[in-house]
Amino acid sequence: MAKNFSLIVMALIIVFSGCSNKNNYSRKPITNILITPANKVVEQGNDFTVKTQTSVKNGKLQKVDLFIDNELIESTDKAENTIKVSTKKYLPGNHSIKAVAYKTDGISSANTATFFIPSDIVPEKLSFKIIKTLAHDPSYFTQGFEFVDEVLYEGTGNEGTSFIFSYIPGKNKIIKSLKLDNKYFGEGITILNNKIYQLTYKHKIGFVYDLNTFEKINEFSFVSNEGWGLCNDGKNLIMSDGSSKIHYIDPINFSIINSIEVCDNQGTIDYINELEYVDGIIYANIWTKNTILKIDANTGKVLAYINMEPLLAEVKSSAFIDVLNGIAYNRKENLFYITGKLWPKMFAVKFTAN
Repeated sequence: MAKNFSLIVMALIIVFSGCSNKNNYSRKPITNILITPANKVVEQGNDFTVKTQTSVKNGKLQKVDLFIDNELIESTDKAENTIKVSTKKYLPGNHSIKAVAYKTDGISSANTATFFIPSDIVPEKLSFKIIKTLAHDPSYFTQGFEFVDEVLYEGTGNEGTSFIFSYIPGKNKIIKSLKLDNKYFGEGITILNNKIYQLTYKHKIGFVYDLNTFEKINEFSFVSNEGWGLCNDGKNLIMSDGSSKIHYIDPINFSIINSIEVCDNQGTIDYINELEYVDGIIYANIWTKNTILKIDANTGKVLAYINMEPLLAEVKSSAFIDVLNGIAYNRKENLFYITGKLWPKMFAVKFTAN
């Protein structure tokens, strides 16, 4: 891959047609846009160039503003302009470029392009060792899975059967339970500051409960069209929405603080689902795949793929099992508890090298 290359944004070829009347105003512009990037993939650490070429009729160019990820990086009054951009400040993933040209009469037009930075890490291939096997209620359509000390909290889904349960694995006794209104499809849960946070699937709403009583104490909305997985880093909520994006969310005002995109050295990875945060690493499963990703929580880079396919042989006796969708870390035991939707078992495992 070439170290330096051009993303040529042939932006803003603005053609005006019209004539003057007694008010002497310009008609709205007709904008033709030509984008000819040399390459849209940029290795992290390399530089690339962005060139804008602007043609204006029936008026005078005032300036051209160039944005990367909505941040203004250059403003010029030149019709042709070339700048060098360093990728060092940008995380792996897809990035947007926008050029906006302004005429002196206030009329403007914009053009956009994209570039992609892959991860510079080749992920490891890991496996697992089953330490113990425990029963799991096969009616639970598992969506969230998280320990607080020895107590496991599980959120389930589907309209009419969405619950939050707390119990100690291996003991057939529910400590507390809460049922959602039948209209809601429960999704990921996490526990932070003695509160349970829960997403819903398509209602763009989440709930906050008191950890000790399960009493609802708040509701919140989120920007993503769908809620999928949820975990936390001890400070912020961390949410997946079925895309390749993972969002860090303020647990007080529920605004998005930061977003990362899950990437390996080949591209982005969609359908990021159930999440578990452990010491700077996000463990995530991919919807419909029996694979767990080990993700750098700061950059989104995939550090390892963990093949969980052999677990299916342990639960195949059930005709109603769905996909793997439960990852909960028990810090005291230093084990990950793994289950899936409608699985009759859960497994305490250690991740191992192949």
